[in-house]
Amino acid sequence: MIETTISSYVQGLSDLRDPMKRVEMMIRGCVQFFPFQRASIFTYSPLNYIGEGILQVDNGEVRSMQSIKEDVRSFPPIYLAVSKNKPHFINLENQLGIWPNKYIHEYDLTSLFIIPISYLKTVVGCVLIDRYIGEYQPDEHVINGLYNYLKHAIETVNNDTPNLSSLSKREIESLQYLANGHGLKEIAQHLKISEFTVRDYLTSSIRKLGVNHRTEAVAVALRRGIIL
Repeated sequence: MIETTISSYVQGLSDLRDPMKRVEMMIRGCVQFFPFQRASIFTYSPLNYIGEGILQVDNGEVRSMQSIKEDVRSFPPIYLAVSKNKPHFINLENQLGIWPNKYIHEYDLTSLFIIPISYLKTVVGCVLIDRYIGEYQPDEHVINGLYNYLKHAIETVNNDTPNLSSLSKREIESLQYLANGHGLKEIAQHLKISEFTVRDYLTSSIRKLGVNHRTEAVAVALRRGIIL
């Protein structure tokens, strides 16, 4: 019965027109159908190892994670998961020193389930799931169920995306540099154009992707394989 409910939920993602609403509902499913209280989604660039927060669902409440931008090599468990493209569960209480203390204290982290998001075999993001509420450590049934749920949810969202052939070469290049952590001035220098032109390219990309701001544009472009 629960498998049927989850399947219907995943199919319902394709009915949502707002890309960020799809992402939100996809993450909500992690805590709605599985014994966890909090789930967060991040983009990841394999070119510069930068992970950037998108949003988090915590006890039903949604919050932006856009203030977080880090080199994932500073987080060995995440780096292991994204470099191997394999889910990874870790108990942080037993492995002190492998995670920056500021995040352990701010988010009261004890254990973490890391699930990479890939497109055409390239990891473009990850989902972090924590606050496990089961009596014992998650078994393979829970871990595999959660992994398969996210896999099917991402496939459903990707299969229902519009044709993005109208995105120009310069718009894609600007988004790629932005995803790699460059600011407007640096992008302008790389492309040998003005900062105003870079801003125009990014604004046009936002409009064509049907999103609301640059972070969303990068997230959608990464998830759809437009940039890496």
